[in-house]
Amino acid sequence: VHINYRTPWNLLQKVWRTHPNIVQGVVPFSIRLLPYTYAIFWIARFQHIPLVSVTLENRPLVEKFGAVFSRILPVALRPVFRYARLIICLNEGAKRNVLKVGPYEEKVQKFMYGTWGVDLDEFHPWKNGHEPNFGVGPVLLFVGRLHSEKGVFDLLDAFAIVKEHVPQATLVLVGEGPARPQIEQMIAGKSWGSSVFLTGAVRNRDLPPIFRAADLFVSPSITTRKWEEQVGMTNIQAMACGVPIVSTRSGAIPEYVPDGIAGILVPERNPRALADAILLLLADEELRQRMGEAGRAYAVARYDARKNVLMAEESILQALLD
Repeated sequence: VHINYRTPWNLLQKVWRTHPNIVQGVVPFSIRLLPYTYAIFWIARFQHIPLVSVTLENRPLVEKFGAVFSRILPVALRPVFRYARLIICLNEGAKRNVLKVGPYEEKVQKFMYGTWGVDLDEFHPWKNGHEPNFGVGPVLLFVGRLHSEKGVFDLLDAFAIVKEHVPQATLVLVGEGPARPQIEQMIAGKSWGSSVFLTGAVRNRDLPPIFRAADLFVSPSITTRKWEEQVGMTNIQAMACGVPIVSTRSGAIPEYVPDGIAGILVPERNPRALADAILLLLADEELRQRMGEAGRAYAVARYDARKNVLMAEESILQALLD
């Protein structure tokens, strides 16, 4: 049941009246959301309710918030984390930020939460005839926000290099975002512009056949002052579909994509390295197949959404019982 709220005080009143058995706070590493964090904290504290905190913020605090707020925020969060029964981190950077607040390692568990993984019956590598036809050449696929931090301009520069060696190659960009007009302008000025497909936004349930139509999945994310990849869900979807990956070492990507096993990770902001990795995989069908199969096996072992939900349930119930 969804209950809307407008202000921290309004949130506190509404949750107070529900008398929950356990409560999860909002994103802790946020100056803007700190009043909401404290609304939940006071409810848990005064009603003696177990509190669960979940964080995926992996940017170093001083880089994201600056010298002043990076000192204030840990102090403000200390009572919250001290009271919390369980602190769930989705990546190593988030765990490091929690430990900057205080010695709460015994409360920290690292597993997928909220971002559960994939439905392996839906995202699978077996073609069923519903895969779109993007042309006769090898298909490179990008799925995500059309934004500079997702590395789309590096991808276009890399694709220009790839086209010099593999003229039949096709690039498919799935998604919307503020960079679309600039991307369209950049494509229009290139001789290979007809080899790039901009599909617009696609519903999650319609993505599996698009993944299966691709030879490679490319996600060249870039770290910025305020953001870096916290999971990289499209990489996980690609692995589940048996598609080898070329990505960067931004944020938590190396934690979720095994380099040299399910794909190749390259330095950020390096179109030449991106193109070299793509060309290496396009030239070696056996390597692509091996990485695709390894990625699928890795996803089955680690990114089954059903298993991850059950794992979270067990951890939260244990926090409730402790």
